[in-house]
Amino acid sequence: MLQRIQTIYLLFVFLIQLAGFIFLPQRLLYSGVSVEVNQSYILLISNLLLIVVPFWNIFQFRNRKRQFVLNRVLLLIILGVLLNQCTGYFNSDSNETHQLLACVVPMLTIIFLSLANKGIKRDEDLVRSADRLR
Repeated sequence: MLQRIQTIYLLFVFLIQLAGFIFLPQRLLYSGVSVEVNQSYILLISNLLLIVVPFWNIFQFRNRKRQFVLNRVLLLIILGVLLNQCTGYFNSDSNETHQLLACVVPMLTIIFLSLANKGIKRDEDLVRSADRLR
């Protein structure tokens, strides 16, 4: 069922991460060095996972447990990316605005992934309560 609210939240995660990947390609490493996302394998793989997996996760609506677990894994990945970006922002000598925007993208992603998990849990509880009535 693609009309559920978590589908919209996962679509927002996909769009936010894709926009961040395209329009904010420069990221900070934890040491404060500014690099392109394509130059660091860890940043490239984590950003590609954060773009592809939420889009794929939208179509996994029949298996809510898998959706929930994948969203939790994505939350761990995005927390690592956020920690890396914020640590690099505070360790760099020149604090630029686009680097601060690169810190906002993971924060929005965390919010929408948490809301999607809340919607998935609500659906799972609704199905369990309907099974109890049978």
